Amino acid sequence: MSSHFLRYYIIKDSLRFINSNITYMQDTSNQAIFKYALFYDADTFYKIFQPFKKNSYQITQQIQDHFWDFLKECINNAYFHANLGEQLFCYYILLSHVTNEFIKDYSSAFTNNKKDKNYIEGMLETYLFNKNEKLKLHKTNIADYFFDSFELNQEDIALLEKPIKRLFGFFCTKNYFLECYQSARFYFNHLANSTTRIKRPLFFFYDLFLNHRKNKRKARTFLYPKRLDTTVLNLTKQEYALKDEIANYSFDELYKEILKECRRACDTLNSYFTGSQNLKPLEKYIENQRKDKE
Repeated sequence: MSSHFLRYYIIKDSLRFINSNITYMQDTSNQAIFKYALFYDADTFYKIFQPFKKNSYQITQQIQDHFWDFLKECINNAYFHANLGEQLFCYYILLSHVTNEFIKDYSSAFTNNKKDKNYIEGMLETYLFNKNEKLKLHKTNIADYFFDSFELNQEDIALLEKPIKRLFGFFCTKNYFLECYQSARFYFNHLANSTTRIKRPLFFFYDLFLNHRKNKRKARTFLYPKRLDTTVLNLTKQEYALKDEIANYSFDELYKEILKECRRACDTLNSYFTGSQNLKPLEKYIENQRKDKE
């Protein structure tokens, strides 16, 4: 399970931290935000039900491994082009990265032999969606709910092509992301929701007979849960390792901490895009983030 819903709600709640000169007249609809929330790990969906087709590019992993270099390339292009849409995209990928780092640490703290990372993140996403939309995620067709979210436009591709070519040497950007987003639509339309649970045994047999490739996600993890496991919300305030600290946040409290970090992240980009390309706050922020990860 990826963290697309977690990123979606964090981005929505962080829009108020972005300088209004950048968000002015830009598309900040739910459809647009969900599209960019999907981007950070879009290749999760690449050839999603083709067990023998390898993802030779692994662009998402490349971006995650070299995120700060990728972000700086995107920022430089967006500033040079003086394009507010491209600048807003830079905020979205930075907010996505911040969210993923927090959730990765949180889910690791609650992972055990019976509850893996996919299980934890699926519960967190289900909790947020049910809470915010007043709907049951396992019954909702997300492909219909966010109908216009499943394709990057030409402006998006233009922003991505140069950084990806320069950093990773890939020339597949347009077709690659087209495939990823089409697969994402298929995932949400046919795999992620079920009211009868009849898909579970079908997915089980798919895993048993076909889905053996190392590191490929198991089909049985595709369905969102019907019942919420509240232990992953940490309502009892257990202590766990979060980055370099021992924390006991509930998930709702952690969400607020993520927003605090997102505010700091947005402030650094605000100072760059609206402060005559002032690199110092951004470089200091990147240096601190790299130190935290070491």
